Amino acid sequence: MAAVSRNAARERRKHERVETVMAVHIRVDGQTHRHPAQIVNIGAGGVLMKTSLKMEANESLAIDLDLEGEREPICVYGTVVRADPRGYGVSFVRITPITADLIAYLIRKSQREGVPQS
Repeated sequence: MAAVSRNAARERRKHERVETVMAVHIRVDGQTHRHPAQIVNIGAGGVLMKTSLKMEANESLAIDLDLEGEREPICVYGTVVRADPRGYGVSFVRITPITADLIAYLIRKSQREGVPQS
């Protein structure tokens, strides 16, 4: 079987992604302990993140977005879909319309500011 090129992987994505650096906290499989992580890129369907925490494919997690001006973190639920040297690919599984709008806003803002897309 031939290797899939990076461009072909991009073409399979349903949602546009933007490169960003965003510190977040994650909670794995319903645990209450928060682990630090960093988003590398984000799109309406998921994120690529780095963390020192070891995770496996199909693990469920909650991503707490600690946004300036918000009292409580905005929580997004996802599933680890892959792990490679670049980080962990997480697909969102439960996302509220408000959170989806926030992510879309972050993507539009990044595009206006000239942040490269992936």
